[in-house]
Amino acid sequence: MTKTDKSKLIKDELQSRMEQFKEALNDENKRIELENSILGSEVLIRFEVFFPSGKPGKFSDGLFLYMNDSGEIVDSEYYIRDADDLTIAGLETEDFNIVKELFKGSFSLEIE
Repeated sequence: MTKTDKSKLIKDELQSRMEQFKEALNDENKRIELENSILGSEVLIRFEVFFPSGKPGKFSDGLFLYMNDSGEIVDSEYYIRDADDLTIAGLETEDFNIVKELFKGSFSLEIE
């Protein structure tokens, strides 16, 4: 699937979901139907790691670390933030494994 096809698909599917959500807000039966159709959910906690910047007036960078409810880092993204924008890049498997190993003991999670 091309990037254009994916962009169109996500736009169309999001619009369809939003229509479904609006209906659920206005109709209790639709809300119950929606809730009963959800296959599951997952808790992800996002930690944001801020790195020192050599150019603090120009941009800052860091990592978003995503931890599941078992306390395991399951995903990570690198970002650069400037005054106008936030640019996010996913990490390749090898880079993610390095980040995961480095930060695995840095955060703790306790859910009651």
